[in-house]
Amino acid sequence: MKKGLSAIALTCCLMAGNTSAIAATANGVLTVQATVVAACAVGSGTLVFGTIDPALGTSGPANANVNVTCTQGTPFSIGLSDGSNASGTQRRMKGASQSQFLSYELHRDSAGLQRFGDSVTSQRLTGQTGLGATANTIAIYASIAAGQSAPADTYSDTVPITVYY
Repeated sequence: MKKGLSAIALTCCLMAGNTSAIAATANGVLTVQATVVAACAVGSGTLVFGTIDPALGTSGPANANVNVTCTQGTPFSIGLSDGSNASGTQRRMKGASQSQFLSYELHRDSAGLQRFGDSVTSQRLTGQTGLGATANTIAIYASIAAGQSAPADTYSDTVPITVYY
């Protein structure tokens, strides 16, 4: 009996000591990739002049901000169309209850010296760079020239915004 137990113990010891025959390994590599593309999104805004006398125009520029979110480091420029009611390149708001118009202008600067347009590239706001998850806040300034005749009404226009990137 001692011989039988010794043989079993010897077999167990040999099996326990020879673990390389039981546990083998192989190695590989997982490659992880992603492609980041240049992309931009533009929000909408509302520019409100408030109550005005068209004969006097606006005493200072009204302004609104539009947010543009682009992939970090993406260069972009912005153009504003002449609006839904334009006559040539003259922007006009249309009366809600009458077919009357009130002319206005949009600017890239608060002094009102640089037209904010899109019909020619030089009127676009250029030199912008995307910040990634943080939006670029773009200021739009507006004015209504004095000397206009328009009946009492609520006037509005829609101006498409285009982001070039």
